[in-house]
Amino acid sequence: MNIQMNTASNTMAELQKKIDLIGNNIANVNTNGYKRQEASFSDALVQSIEKQVGPQNEVGRITPYGLRIGAGAILSQTATRNEQGSIFQTDRPLDFMIQGESAYFRVASEDNTFYTKDGSFQVQPILNSNQVSLVTANGDAVLGANNQPITFDADYDSIQLNGNGALEVSYKDPAKQPAEIQLGIAQINRPNSLEKIGGNRFSLTGTEADQLANGNLQLVDLSQQNDGSISIKQGALEASNVDLTDEMAELISTQRLFQSQGRAISYADDMMGLVNTIKG
Repeated sequence: MNIQMNTASNTMAELQKKIDLIGNNIANVNTNGYKRQEASFSDALVQSIEKQVGPQNEVGRITPYGLRIGAGAILSQTATRNEQGSIFQTDRPLDFMIQGESAYFRVASEDNTFYTKDGSFQVQPILNSNQVSLVTANGDAVLGANNQPITFDADYDSIQLNGNGALEVSYKDPAKQPAEIQLGIAQINRPNSLEKIGGNRFSLTGTEADQLANGNLQLVDLSQQNDGSISIKQGALEASNVDLTDEMAELISTQRLFQSQGRAISYADDMMGLVNTIKG
């Protein structure tokens, strides 16, 4: 394969990754709390062609040794954009929107702690007990400020968010004392350290203790005094921050680049065919 075909084919493979990324953004335009992703490109590592050896041949040489040829572009970085999505009013008591770009709900699954912006919660009965647990749409347990899954008695009547940012669970029996539960909120100071793991969830490398120690993670108790940058709204959800118009425009632009690289391969093939027809 000649240099032109190699460069174009490498670039096409990387552009396909960007098209897949844009397609994933478009597919999640209606996913609660979804954060769009962007692709960044850089030049591929150049190929060095060395035709002569021996230091005696390099006396007085100014330019670098060998012929260096680029090999197209590569997808160098995939960045998650953490801008706040718009408010989607649902008036459903178990829908919660967390306001603050760096704030996430803490959820747990299989002894692992994850972070999500999707506050569409549900109640799930706990087997062989008279209690229910608060879970996400994926079935992950929602954690409280005490680092334990949120549970309460199954004979609850209503769930309201009070002024302290806590859930107040009232029961059908008026004589039964309401329960007050503080939601577990995490503030991620370096959002780029979050890794998407599927199910509209993020994870951090290492343990939470490590992240707390290096200052990247803070556990927020909304009942305590804070600067007001983080709050929770009941009966609403955060919409995806994907702008469908921008994504479609970017998709068309990327497809045109992809087509141009395909034409470059076609031109190179035509030139090779022309050379093969030349008779000495």
